[in-house]
Amino acid sequence: MKYVLTGGGTAGHIYPALAVAEKLKSIDSDSQIFYMGLSNHLEEKLAAKEGYPFLPIVSMPLTLRPSKQTFQSIRTFFKGVKMAKKHFKEIQPDAVLATGGYVSGPVGYAAHLMKIPLYIHESNAHPGVTSRFLDRYSQITFYSYKDCLSKLKGRGEKIFSGTPIRSGFHNQKEAPMDLVLSFGGSGGQKSLNEAILTIFNNTKHLPFPWIHIYGLNWEKEFHEGLKQKPEEAEIHSYYHDLFDLMGKASLVICGPGAQTLSELAASRKASILIPKSYVKENHQYYNAKAFADGGAARMVTEDELTADTLMNMVQNLMDSPAERQAMEQAAAAFHTPGSARKIAETIISHLESRV
Repeated sequence: MKYVLTGGGTAGHIYPALAVAEKLKSIDSDSQIFYMGLSNHLEEKLAAKEGYPFLPIVSMPLTLRPSKQTFQSIRTFFKGVKMAKKHFKEIQPDAVLATGGYVSGPVGYAAHLMKIPLYIHESNAHPGVTSRFLDRYSQITFYSYKDCLSKLKGRGEKIFSGTPIRSGFHNQKEAPMDLVLSFGGSGGQKSLNEAILTIFNNTKHLPFPWIHIYGLNWEKEFHEGLKQKPEEAEIHSYYHDLFDLMGKASLVICGPGAQTLSELAASRKASILIPKSYVKENHQYYNAKAFADGGAARMVTEDELTADTLMNMVQNLMDSPAERQAMEQAAAAFHTPGSARKIAETIISHLESRV
């Protein structure tokens, strides 16, 4: 069968699609996978890394409130629909899977217009605009949080799946090191980067190795702000095989996006969670609070975050193996195993039932 995947903007929208693609290929090695998204964006880079042909379209956030951008966003949407339909006519896919981000809007709608079975996955408790829109046309909507159901009004079937993650997060064999790993998502997180810069600039020697991933949007600013780097520190703009680093880490500092939390749970990692304050409906705060209330993490909000606050939290946890172990056990309770396989098997079964 032929499948078109779409989802973009952040790694949190892309990796769930790639995780399902991995399972589709493992179930049926003859499956053909295509990825549709924006040229010169992260989805093109990651699709190429996995060896999937990339099908470019145009898209932008859809703005319905009257403004100068409203007309442009609507025009771009329908241009993206036209481009997606052209790709569909050429490759004749059996199904489309959309995992969120505005790029998936034109692709999913084009699938609906061409009567190609559409499936969507929503990782967050509060579904985004695109997921709510495509849910009207989806054959099956997979979701990760039960709170999501009340906001999905489409007539298609709803199936709880959890958030699919890559197999590397399940297959970690190395024993953790005394390593701190910090990152703020694929694009980076301003508050975390600023705290890390202050810590690194004022510290010649750290008591433990520390790897920081500052994000693709921070390449210039982070290097300009870094006056010195402790010998024990290592920095990257992005790290595709994050599961390799997470497997080695004793403590992870990160934002509580749905994808990241699923990876933390599967990896059984103690964490310090810093919810981004500008995320719509503040869903990262509630994600982090659930982990913190369950004993799996410590949470610090962006308005509370300083270099000193962060360093004190890190030092306390690195000095407390027993507390980290308790957090690791609590994190495991949040894991939903087999998510990617469940989605892949359900899509295949549904397609076969239509024949």
